[in-house]
Amino acid sequence: MPDNLEHSTSTLLKKAALLLTKQASQELRKIDLAHAYTPFLMQLWQTDGQTQTELRKKIGIEQPTAVRTLDRMQRDGLILRKASSSDRRVSYIYLTQYAKNLEADVMACAQTINTLALKDFSSQDKKTINKLLITIIKNLE
Repeated sequence: MPDNLEHSTSTLLKKAALLLTKQASQELRKIDLAHAYTPFLMQLWQTDGQTQTELRKKIGIEQPTAVRTLDRMQRDGLILRKASSSDRRVSYIYLTQYAKNLEADVMACAQTINTLALKDFSSQDKKTINKLLITIIKNLE
């Protein structure tokens, strides 16, 4: 156990994640978008028309959280749900044109956040931190 818990890897990662989330929320507020929507939007911008189960597994969240977030996204005009023609228990999630039009603005917000968070890092440092974070994620998964 580290002498100072404030400098343990898990504490530092948690603090960095909280600060990134706070910064992202502030940036996204400028375009009137909730931060919780962005993982879904990013997945759907890559492949539109995924099932709720596919989305939640890729994002790594629990079913109740996915349902609540998707309900709010539908209410806010970002997604449409379309029932499967072969299995009525399954519905596919599609982006509305409004959500498609937000992609450039959201990516600009992400770029702003990354620039701020990594401003004192060299390009090699950025590659290294990404590699290390990927390894941490894989270890925890």
